[in-house]
Amino acid sequence: MLNRLSGLLYPMIWRWHFLIGLCCAPLLILLSLTGALYAFQPQLEPWLEKDWQQLEACEQCQPHAVSAQLATVTQRYPGMELEHFADFADPLRSNVVFLKEPQSEEHRLVWINPYTLRLLGSRTETEGFFPTVFALHTNLLSGEIGRWLIELVVSWILVTLLLGLVLWWPRRAKQGGAWRPRFESKGRRFWRDLHAVGGFYLLPLALIIVYTGLLFSPVAGRALLWEMSAIGQIPNAFMSPPEVLQQEGEVDIDGLVADFLSDAPLADWFITWPHRAEQPLTISIREALPWQTRIVYYHPYNQERLAVLSWPELPVGAKALLLFFPLHTGLILHWPGQVLAMIVALGLAGLSGSGVWMWWLRHERGSWSVPVIRQRHPLGKGLLALIGLLALIMPLFGISLVGIVFVSWLKSLIEKRPAAGGRQRKFTENSEGAEKST
Repeated sequence: MLNRLSGLLYPMIWRWHFLIGLCCAPLLILLSLTGALYAFQPQLEPWLEKDWQQLEACEQCQPHAVSAQLATVTQRYPGMELEHFADFADPLRSNVVFLKEPQSEEHRLVWINPYTLRLLGSRTETEGFFPTVFALHTNLLSGEIGRWLIELVVSWILVTLLLGLVLWWPRRAKQGGAWRPRFESKGRRFWRDLHAVGGFYLLPLALIIVYTGLLFSPVAGRALLWEMSAIGQIPNAFMSPPEVLQQEGEVDIDGLVADFLSDAPLADWFITWPHRAEQPLTISIREALPWQTRIVYYHPYNQERLAVLSWPELPVGAKALLLFFPLHTGLILHWPGQVLAMIVALGLAGLSGSGVWMWWLRHERGSWSVPVIRQRHPLGKGLLALIGLLALIMPLFGISLVGIVFVSWLKSLIEKRPAAGGRQRKFTENSEGAEKST
């Protein structure tokens, strides 16, 4: 199939690869650079905010109860609702309380010293260096519209990576510039080799990083969760947490924490308060290593465990989904994986930049110099099936592709109409001339 694609359909594939790459280049470079930077957020953010997030060593100190820490924070910020509480396994890290303004969407993070109950600092969820980098990477600082735009672009980036593989595919046994760049070359050939060969070696990891990022997108991510849930690969408790029937009483948060820690490994753990009265309170371990995942849904008033989710009992599909984030960020291999993720991200930025530079070298002034398709060939059932599969996995790609095909068809229809009108006028003139001659 690849031989056919790289032969008969080469001009069409080159045209699509060119157009997608040129249109997506600005966003791809932005996403790559912000992603490369954010890969090291776990190490760099505590250093940037060390006055808030890092504590001095104190061997004799014992942390205060969670209830005392929460009381200190809520007394300082009255009227704000509790959302999350984060406790870190590292004894030199401060704890974090997440608050929400009831009448707005503003979220505030408050750092507290668990040994002294001193408030160390606070900021809104969107303030700071890495929150800005994260917002750029996920929504272009444009909210939900930005998320949709990024999903659309990332979907097409995945497609153009696959098209790039077809263009790279050697059509001869010993084709130059396939396995290593011809460094002795100059101009466009040098940049073409660097682009093609670099892209080939980068492709496996690039596909993993790009695709795993789609899990967090508004359409493809939700579609994937729904599909996995429909085939029983996501626990019911995760999609629809158990209901709390008795909704009155006092929450013994220290008792809930003690119960959770009684059989939990040493790790970072989080409390999540319910948004509605019928929802359970959740305490969870969500480490970068997914096999440490443990989520316990509690009845907040009688401390009953309503459901427990942990790695060994999860279906294969749920385990695969939990791997997406550590694969996307490289955290699955700790700092070596983060370095690898950074290299891939910078490599994608380089591929995009070199592609734009090649276009700049070949384009004529006043022209886009888009590759021309001189002869069209049928796509074939295999290629159509692959396109259908990609559209199923990436709905925005499928919808936009249908839109592009429809606009192209409409354009060709409009271009044919004047020609047809001209033939009709010529036929009428000839008929009138024949009548006059008779």
